Amino acid sequence: MVRHRVNETNQQGMTLIELMVGVVVAALVVAAGLAMLTMSDKAMRTSEQTVDTQQNVRIAMEYLARDLRLAGYGPASGPVGNCPSAVVPADHTVTGPDRGPDRISLIVPVGNPVGTATNPPWVFQVDTAINAGPTGAATVIAMPSATSVNDMAIEAGGTLTGPPAATVSIDGTLTGTVTAVGGTNLTISVVGPQIEGPMRKNTPVYLLQCITYQVIPPPDPTGLCNGRSPCLVRGVAGGMTAGVLDCTTAGSRCTSIADEIEDIQFAYACDGCVAGINSGIPDQVIDNQGGAAGFDQADFVTNNSWATGLMTPDKIRLAQVTVVGRQRSADQGFGEANGRTNQSAALQVSDHLHSDGVYVAGDYATLTPPYTSTRRRLLTKTVELRNLRK
Repeated sequence: MVRHRVNETNQQGMTLIELMVGVVVAALVVAAGLAMLTMSDKAMRTSEQTVDTQQNVRIAMEYLARDLRLAGYGPASGPVGNCPSAVVPADHTVTGPDRGPDRISLIVPVGNPVGTATNPPWVFQVDTAINAGPTGAATVIAMPSATSVNDMAIEAGGTLTGPPAATVSIDGTLTGTVTAVGGTNLTISVVGPQIEGPMRKNTPVYLLQCITYQVIPPPDPTGLCNGRSPCLVRGVAGGMTAGVLDCTTAGSRCTSIADEIEDIQFAYACDGCVAGINSGIPDQVIDNQGGAAGFDQADFVTNNSWATGLMTPDKIRLAQVTVVGRQRSADQGFGEANGRTNQSAALQVSDHLHSDGVYVAGDYATLTPPYTSTRRRLLTKTVELRNLRK
């Protein structure tokens, strides 16, 4: 007989221990993946907040720098709206420790500060050539259409003849206040020196306004920050509070331009502010305020009323602007409830120490989120006020 051998394979199942080891390994892999996803998500949110903060600070500085360079916009003299001069500095504190954000008001041509002159609909062209008369003389500006006149009136708050009467500038060369409106014609009373010769057709006509920059702190009862206070607002202030133009007063036309801006500080360099330098006569050289030879940081003036003596706004030649923005929420650590500490101490911004009151004295310890757990961005720029040069 022939015996057939059957090959048998010895097959065994997985033991319980092996199964448990496999489950543990799989769980570790999944946990590691989830941890990486969580950390990646938090890193992305942190990066987005950082980018947003940097962008807010840059936008605020872009607005401020552009308007400072255009302050006055030509030979404008006398008040425009609530601005008695081309630049109206408003330090938070004139004497003693600076305990809050500064403000500033400027006479500027209405337009889009981050765009071109063709963007805003209220920048128009002269329809026909005009002849400018001497100071105080009536000059008629022919506008392209009644619609353009109406649009300009809307931007001025509803009327061009006031009170107060609107001020217009023809390409920064001729300035006047509107005394009458008839159809497509504006009659203005010329301000400043006589212009020699006619002005050509299609010369731009700008509406000048007194624009105020102001930080609105939380809790923002006015709603100007649209729920994202603190913020920087820009616009026509309706009145004053404690002698300073205030965007929160009735009739104000101010809007938020940058979220989470908690501080703006200004320092100014002037020419002709010191009686002992060239007898107080501007000589195209920044006054030496600090004593050291040459121009340095000590030549910038802070906490000054800029209203008496030789130190008046018309002497300002340079403005040093500092903007501070903060993140809306604290960065998260590995655990959702663990906020990171991003600052060991309060910032010193110009002459304003944040621990001495970010908005008002004593609120440093009550900020939510806590001051040191929130990342901040600080940007400083020095701007020449070209239209105030003599």
